[in-house]
Amino acid sequence: MDFAMRRSISQRKTIRSTAIRLWIGDLGLRCMGLQCMGLKLVAPILFGLGSAPLLADIVELKDGGVIYGKVLNPQSGLMVQIQAEDGTLIEVERKFAKIRISLERDKKYAQDVLQVGDSLQEHRAIVEKTSNEQMNNIANAHRERIVELDPSDRATWVALRFFPDESTGKWLRDEVVMYRRGKIKGDKGRWYTWQEKALLDFEEKSKLLKRDLEREFDGKLKAYFNGVPRLKGEAEVYLEGVNNPLLIGRIVKLIREGDAVERQLGWKLIKQIPLRAATPALVSIAMEEPNTALVDRILEILSGGDEWTREAALSGFASKLGNPSTRDRAARCMAPFVDKRYISILINHLLSTQVVRPAGNPGGLNAASGNGGIGLGGGATPAQKQLVQHKDVLSTLSGLTGENFGYNVEQWRVWFAQNHAVQNLDLRRDEY
Repeated sequence: MDFAMRRSISQRKTIRSTAIRLWIGDLGLRCMGLQCMGLKLVAPILFGLGSAPLLADIVELKDGGVIYGKVLNPQSGLMVQIQAEDGTLIEVERKFAKIRISLERDKKYAQDVLQVGDSLQEHRAIVEKTSNEQMNNIANAHRERIVELDPSDRATWVALRFFPDESTGKWLRDEVVMYRRGKIKGDKGRWYTWQEKALLDFEEKSKLLKRDLEREFDGKLKAYFNGVPRLKGEAEVYLEGVNNPLLIGRIVKLIREGDAVERQLGWKLIKQIPLRAATPALVSIAMEEPNTALVDRILEILSGGDEWTREAALSGFASKLGNPSTRDRAARCMAPFVDKRYISILINHLLSTQVVRPAGNPGGLNAASGNGGIGLGGGATPAQKQLVQHKDVLSTLSGLTGENFGYNVEQWRVWFAQNHAVQNLDLRRDEY
């Protein structure tokens, strides 16, 4: 350690800095645990000792620096106070520091690092050992020393999250590279384009807005049913003006889980929501509502909507045809729309196969004694496949086509090919 460095540190018994790198940088030393004229550890430099303190705590800085010393106030205070064994006091703003109270592995590292040299092989061995022990900041400090000794060590540069700049050949931090690519850093270290970040921020604001609206809605709903006359009057005025799509979830819950009065209010409120926004919720209710009269009311509203609403509703119902348990209800809901584009899809869903396991022997071997021997019998009753006919699919299909071939799928397909199949077109070019 050069004389100027010793003298400067000895004259500063109390050092205050928002970033410890600033004042140590003036001395030509980067605070990262290693570096500077072959010196191997920052602790011996700060403490002025020939060996690292065995009871030193570790303070990791946000910029990758590492400081050894006794932390005087690990829990409180805006400044973290670190005292060296020679009495030197270092203060770092707490927001820039992460404190690790000294562990056995840290003591072992402080002892071992003094016994090695400054060669690439020795630093790489320390990197491997400290990485395995989750001492990541210390491992990165050694990696920084490695790339200074060998700037062509690509693997170490990548481990330090540096990327090569093709235009200059220099290695740049990932933040610089991502910024040049038009990306910004978000939560949990992920990188986003400006557009993606804007959408995420919008979604987060929408969640907070939805939470506030639902809390207000719940309060007004409680006042409407159980409040005093004055509060009930205010709630009535509020509910008459409800038209925000963010409240659809609460309104649907009122329809599905409420009593008769609450369900009636829910139906009134959902009609106040713009139809396009309410379409997915209405489709879901129509698929599950046991009251067929209410289902017919929903289908009347949806089929009477604009083209976008009709397309969204039909797509929603058609997506349920693939499930045999919801196929008939979906086909019934598609009938009022009278859309012949779905004829072939309905034909393919007239029948389904259901696996049935008859009641009987649950399985296993049964031994029974008979005349002159033992018989083994039993075993699980084999499953049987049963063909299921979907009546509502046939009803909707007959209404669309005006034909009725029953559940004869092949005959339906022949009819469809003769009446609705695309004719062969001659796509050959004209001769010039």
